[in-house]
Amino acid sequence: MKLIQVPISGLISVSTSGTNVAEAMKVTDPARTNRLKVIEGALTVEYQLNAVILYYFFGASHEKRDTFESIVLNSDWCSFAAKRKLIRHIINEQKLLEGQAKDEFDKLIGKVMSVRNAFTHGRLSSDEKRVWLSYFEGTPRQQELTDEYLTEIEILLREAVSKALALAVKIGAKKPAENS
Repeated sequence: MKLIQVPISGLISVSTSGTNVAEAMKVTDPARTNRLKVIEGALTVEYQLNAVILYYFFGASHEKRDTFESIVLNSDWCSFAAKRKLIRHIINEQKLLEGQAKDEFDKLIGKVMSVRNAFTHGRLSSDEKRVWLSYFEGTPRQQELTDEYLTEIEILLREAVSKALALAVKIGAKKPAENS
């Protein structure tokens, strides 16, 4: 498959002693790859939430299931935040999670949304050695993309996928054997 080439944007911090622009751009390459992986990881969580929502409203099969998925769940106006609210309702009504587990799941999904938004809408900047992600969440923020921070993101996304899949299994939307 062809890997497409597209224009990219970013900021390079230059110093008075000189900055190697090519090196600064090269340093952002892994950050761009990680950005795509964060977005893909968040989409994987969202797909599990979609499965729960679809099962809740339509069961395993229903003639309108595919239509609902394509024109409602996959539409631009059914945001991740809207799905999170639906999931909250489903969890409460079906008693899928209770107490601390319910609160922790909601916070986990909120963190996934936050990270996804930061990487999707944020701007990468670099000097020749480091890369930062600048984004807005209540106030302007900047996060250096260190190995430690990226490991936290990796753990967050793995946990969120695992717990969202477990929720889908619990409601009956997925079979435990699909958990491979």
